[in-house]
Amino acid sequence: MKLRTLFTLILLPFIFSCTDNILYDLAIKNATVLIIETGEKKEHQNILIKDGKIVKITDQQNYKSKQEVNAQGKLVTPAFIDTHIHPTDVFGDYAEAPLYIPKDSVEHYRQKLSKEYLPYGITTALMMGHPENWLNDIIQWKDGGSLYTDFLTCGGALISKEEREPYIGHLTVETESLAKDKVIEYHSKGLQHIKVYHRLREPEFSVVIKTADSLDMKVYGHIGDFDPKRLSIQQTLEKGLKNYEHIATLPYSIIRTESEWGKFDNHFKSLFGRANTIEKVLMMFLEAFRYIDENKSNEVNELIQQLAQNNTTFSTTLGFIHQQFASSHYFPLSENSLSEEQIERSKENFGIMMRYLKRMSEAGIPIRIATDSKFGGKTLLTELKILTEYGFSTEEAFKIATLNGAQAIGLDKKIGSAEKGKTANLIIWGKSPFDNSENFFSEKTIIKNGILLN
Repeated sequence: MKLRTLFTLILLPFIFSCTDNILYDLAIKNATVLIIETGEKKEHQNILIKDGKIVKITDQQNYKSKQEVNAQGKLVTPAFIDTHIHPTDVFGDYAEAPLYIPKDSVEHYRQKLSKEYLPYGITTALMMGHPENWLNDIIQWKDGGSLYTDFLTCGGALISKEEREPYIGHLTVETESLAKDKVIEYHSKGLQHIKVYHRLREPEFSVVIKTADSLDMKVYGHIGDFDPKRLSIQQTLEKGLKNYEHIATLPYSIIRTESEWGKFDNHFKSLFGRANTIEKVLMMFLEAFRYIDENKSNEVNELIQQLAQNNTTFSTTLGFIHQQFASSHYFPLSENSLSEEQIERSKENFGIMMRYLKRMSEAGIPIRIATDSKFGGKTLLTELKILTEYGFSTEEAFKIATLNGAQAIGLDKKIGSAEKGKTANLIIWGKSPFDNSENFFSEKTIIKNGILLN
């Protein structure tokens, strides 16, 4: 036998072993893939997708696919996850949202909601507050396929009975028994998430937490209010709450006594007047950060340590506050009730809040994106730029908008990172945000469930 023939026979098994016989649905060729867990960017990778899942991320060249996209070395990241949205905002705001979704308009509303998220790269979002009689319809939006964002539904938001009429997205539970029954009802409908609001008092609060925990449901709480009679973050930590909404609420669990609140309230009025407009209410949150920074720093540090030790998560909601005093790509600064001096002070206060947010992240508290905005996709991209402007690396910003959110909503085995076995929800970036934070607003190609979207 000739030497060349012998050499060929020896190589044949190796050659065939390197040939991929799978026909993939989509191949993204020559991509720079962001590894969310480490922040590494792997160049010259091919992402091979079949049946909506990532099968391989490899430099292998021997593959066949029905469709191929040449990324030309561009950045590819996981798609985004928004952990706090309100469909009522998109459908008409607090006062004008419909009381029910007409049966012949369910698909129209679903499309309208998705249009605020999917084109900007948000493939998964958690709804936290909606009329109870929408529930049977919006539960069906959990799987958006390749057409829509996947909209998960929270039960609630739950509150205790009060004299004033509840907001359209809140649900009153008047007794322990009713609170328990409502959580069980949500679970029987297939919900895995519950939201509690700061207006939910004891003993109903503890009943909701215990019942949800027994059913392996995740609970999210908007906690922190100027009324000392309501539960603080510290008190709800003791009751087992793990997921907190809105960094801006943090100071209201530090300023707790009536005398302390009165002192702060007078301080705020001397600078801003009464908090009688939406922008002044928001600036009050920011001024509270300066107040606790100057007067309660030990208490804040202790609270951050408690949050870290209890394995909690905290959401952002930065965009709506930011647009009250500064212009950004999508949101020009509009006229409001703030003077130039108040705007400048609020910018400084925003910086203090962001410093605490970074400190929380460094303490090991996973921060997750929660836009809480009617312009969800635009707001999320704005928040990413804000994060990088205030000390977070681009790698950290991407993790906050992807894997951290997936872990907080219990779906990190399926989404949140680009890796083998996970759903192919991806973004191909026209320009890399690693080169310039303004590139968060650049053109992007969205892949949802392995399907390339226009």
